[in-house]
Amino acid sequence: MATHIRHTRFARRPVFGRRLPDGTWWPENRRLSDQLGRFFAFWPEAEGRIARVLYSPPDWGDHPRSVAVPGRMVKTGSFPGDDTHRLTLSLLDGSRRSLTVIAPETPVRDARKILDDVRGLEADLRPSCAAAEQQTGWENEDGHL
Repeated sequence: MATHIRHTRFARRPVFGRRLPDGTWWPENRRLSDQLGRFFAFWPEAEGRIARVLYSPPDWGDHPRSVAVPGRMVKTGSFPGDDTHRLTLSLLDGSRRSLTVIAPETPVRDARKILDDVRGLEADLRPSCAAAEQQTGWENEDGHL
């Protein structure tokens, strides 16, 4: 069962692993420079401080190299061919969190179903998650930060 963090557009799993994304985020629009600041505002401090963010370019209308978040600037980056619809958060302690990004134009009912599935999903590996895991990860491509 995942934790719901003060925002109906974000859900995360309490136990992190490599087989599934650590959570799901449903941004309000496709402007990363705007939405990332809002995301940082509700990211729980107990989960660790986010140092960098890697994003999937097709999800966003802008592709900034850094973004203003509450109190600081955070470097961002992407891989040109990445269409995984994921956001990877690199934390100061060296760990990473992977979030699936739900398209902003997704109907409310569908987005809530996805978020609820993440909140209630424990060891279940759905076919869509398995297919995403077979895609090439950022660590295996020549991207940039």
